[in-house]
Amino acid sequence: MRVAASGRLVREVGEFALIDQIARIANGAAPRRLKIGISDDAAAWRPPAGHDVVITTDVLMERVHFRLDWTDWASLGYKALAVNLSDIAAMGARPRLALIDLALRGSERDQEVLDFYRSARRLGQRFGLVIAGGDTSRAPNGVVIAVTVVGDVPRDGRPLLTRAAARPGDVIAVTGPLGLAAAGLRVLERGLKTLDGSPAMQAAYHRPQPRVWEGLLLRRCGVRAAMDLSDGLLGDLPKICERSGVSAIIETYRLPVPNAIKWGFPDWRDLALRGGEDYELLFTAPPQVFERVCHVFRRARLRPPVSIGQVVEAGAEGPQVKLRDLLGKLEVVEPGGYTHFKT
Repeated sequence: MRVAASGRLVREVGEFALIDQIARIANGAAPRRLKIGISDDAAAWRPPAGHDVVITTDVLMERVHFRLDWTDWASLGYKALAVNLSDIAAMGARPRLALIDLALRGSERDQEVLDFYRSARRLGQRFGLVIAGGDTSRAPNGVVIAVTVVGDVPRDGRPLLTRAAARPGDVIAVTGPLGLAAAGLRVLERGLKTLDGSPAMQAAYHRPQPRVWEGLLLRRCGVRAAMDLSDGLLGDLPKICERSGVSAIIETYRLPVPNAIKWGFPDWRDLALRGGEDYELLFTAPPQVFERVCHVFRRARLRPPVSIGQVVEAGAEGPQVKLRDLLGKLEVVEPGGYTHFKT
C-alpha cells in the first residue's frame, strides 16, 4: 500500500508554482550543449558535430501501465524515463535530454510530483541525460505521463542497431533474465508478497534497468540487429524476423529464466516468453561478433549476454519463430506478447 506523501495538494500549489519547483530540480545539472532548458517556450540543444540524432517517445497511463496503489511516485518517475532510455539503448545510441509531460488530477501532493522528477533526474544523470522541459496539464480521469528522449550516435561508420539487420547464421542473444517483470506484476495482482524471490520480481517491474551501456558496447563490437524486450520474447523476436526476412530457432533450455519463477509459477514459460516489460536487449550477431561481445562485456564488468538460439533462412512459409527442446523437437509458435488492444 502506498504511503501518503507530505506536502500540499497540486491544485492548491498551482501550475506555475509547481513548474518552478520542477525547474529547480531539472535545471541543476544542465550540460553545455543544452542552450535553453526549462525557462522558455522550447528547449534549445546543440548535438555534437558529426552525430546523428535519435528520438523516441512513450506514454504511460494510470490503470493501463501502472497503479498508484502499487507504486510510489519515485518508482513511477524512474520507470517512465527508463522505458524510453531502453529504446535509445536498443539503437546503440547515447541519451542526451528528455522532455516529460505530466497530466494530473490535482489531488496529488506536490512532494509526490517532486519525488517523480528527482527520481527521473537521478536515473538520467547515470547516463549524462538532462530533463530539458515538458508540460503539465490536468487529467481528471487519471494520471498520464508522456516522455520523449533525444539521443545521438556518432557517424563513425558503424550503423545504428535496427530490427532489419539479422542474417542467417547469427546467434540470438539477450542481455539478462526473462520473465522477472511479468512475475512481479503477477505478484502484485495476486498479493503474493511472501513468494520466494518476490522483492526481485517487484523491483524488475517497478524499476527496470535500461541497458544503455550494453547498447553502446553492442554497436562498438559490430552488432547490427537489436531491439529492447518490452512486449515479451515472442512479441518482439517476430518483429526482427519480419523486418529482416528470416526465421529463428530458440533453444528453450537456454532461456535465462530465474529459478524462483520456475518454482513459483506453473506457467513460467509463458511469463518468460510472452510476459513483457523485461527491457533487456535482444540482439543477433555472427558467432565471432557474439564472442567479442562476451569478452568486452566481461572486461567492462557487465553481465555477459546469453545465447538463446540462432537465425535461419526463412522457408516458403515466410518468417517464423520455432522453439526447440532438449530432445531436439521443434515447435512452431504463434507470435504474440503484450498488446494494448487485445480483447
